Amino acid sequence: MRHQKTMRKFGRESHQRKALLRSLCTSLVKYERIETTLQKAKDLKREIEKAVTIAKKYRTASGETPEQTSGLKLAKKTILENYFFACGDREILGRDNIKKFISNLDKESREAAEKYMEDPEKNPKPEFIVSYIPSTCTRTVKVDGKEVSKSRKNAQRILRVEGTLTKLIDRIAPRYEATPGGYTRIYKLGNRRGDNAEMAIIEFVNNN
Repeated sequence: MRHQKTMRKFGRESHQRKALLRSLCTSLVKYERIETTLQKAKDLKREIEKAVTIAKKYRTASGETPEQTSGLKLAKKTILENYFFACGDREILGRDNIKKFISNLDKESREAAEKYMEDPEKNPKPEFIVSYIPSTCTRTVKVDGKEVSKSRKNAQRILRVEGTLTKLIDRIAPRYEATPGGYTRIYKLGNRRGDNAEMAIIEFVNNN
């Protein structure tokens, strides 16, 4: 008998169940609001709130030396990686690949990205973009500890976009700095046609 067992099995083996929750956690951080079955939403709520708490601890981690601080942050980041798929930042190379990536964004994000890349110096950078290096530009890089200006002429465009961990740590966790828990909420939607499964929406609470 399964006394005092909080996690559901969902008819899956342990590795399949872990993959399911990682996929749900990744989607929730990416879209901040997803629809799933009520039972999955309840288990997802438990997992994602642990991840947000760890992300908050990552931001405030502090040791006696810079090396200790770096070690503490690395340990927290390693734990966080177990909650998500494809959690690192992405680097997209070339005009065609960048254009394909942008075309799959929602209208607001697509327009903001296109406007920024048209003139990065004059237009604001969208939150999901880490950095953008145009095909022709002058940029400052560090060489042997010194800042050196280098010119790019008709080179390959480079677009770096945030991964799941970057978004969680830099954009989601700061919203809940003064909140001890309850980062998400669940809305019941009723039963799904076909298998009659209880459906729900789970989303991050807006603390702004």
